[in-house]
This record gives sequence, structure tokens and C-alpha cells, in this order.
Amino acid sequence: MRKTLFTLLAILTMTTATAQTKASYEPEFIGETNLLCINDKDTASIAAEKQIGVVKAKAGASVYLTGIGSVKSRIQVEGATSSCVGSDAKAYRLVVKAADNKQDPNSFIQILKFESKGDKRRCVIAKSNTFGGAQSGADDLVSFQAKKYGDTAYILNIPSTPGEYGVMVTNPNSLTEKNMTVYCYTIK
Repeated sequence: MRKTLFTLLAILTMTTATAQTKASYEPEFIGETNLLCINDKDTASIAAEKQIGVVKAKAGASVYLTGIGSVKSRIQVEGATSSCVGSDAKAYRLVVKAADNKQDPNSFIQILKFESKGDKRRCVIAKSNTFGGAQSGADDLVSFQAKKYGDTAYILNIPSTPGEYGVMVTNPNSLTEKNMTVYCYTIK
């Protein structure tokens, strides 16, 4: 009886330890993102920096002079670099919390590659040209492979290319978004 009780207690302890490790990588609230830095010995989880993205549009000088030209819309966040920095890891992953993980994450999660300009990070999200028409969607979207993670999250396999990045999670059940929350990270 004692041996059975000890074995049951050992199994329960191992199950609890495994559940706590997996849960520690998952963000607390829907939409939040954690960067996982994976090495041979361990995995570090860092909460991505939360920023409110601002959309800015800029027209070329020719639009003002002749009415012909192009306009670019960019999403912009504060700071030249993110406070969430991943470096010296063999691989990187993102864990994104969702309401559930029943939908294709490519339909509502976007990873943007930012360019740093002064004390801002920005990415083109739409272009319009007098003769070429309009194009929406970021030029520098980062493709990813995703798998379900637990009951309400996704784990995204991302490239290890150095740069500034932002993750935008839209609500697939909402037709309007009040603000554009961007979870930012840097890979060195």
C-alpha cells in the first residue's frame, strides 16, 4: 500500500511540474505574446513589450504638386528598439494567447518586421498610387508555422533573423478594433 501511495504521489508531482512548466510560457491575457529563447540547456520566456501602434500616412511631394503620385500608410510604435530582446539563442518561438485555438492563426495573427527610424519603429501597411491602384497588407510580413499550445494558445515557429518585430493580434470575432496593440520584440 505504501509503495502504491508513493508511486502515485511521484506521478502526481511529475505531472504538476510538467503542467507548471508549460503554463509558465503561456501569457496571462488574450492577445499577449511571450518570446521563447531556446538553448541546449534551457528555455527562457520573456513577455513582449506592449505598445499602441499609430497609423501615419505620407504622400509624396508630387501628389501635392500635380495630384499624381503615391501615398504610404505605416504603423508606428515608440522607441528605436524593444525592451524585449532575444539574443544568443539557438531558436526562437512566440507563444500567443487567444480566446481558444480553434481558428487558423494566420487569419488573425500578423508578425511585422519594423525598420528603425530615429526614435520610432515603423512598417508600411498600405500603399496607394494614382495609376497603380491600392495595396493593403504589410510588405514586411513575417511568415510563421503555428501549432496549438494548450487549450487557448498558439506556439509560432519564427525565423531567427536579427531585427525589430511586432506581433498584431486582431479579434476574429470583432468587426472593429478600437486600438492597435502591438507586442514588440528584438532579435540580435
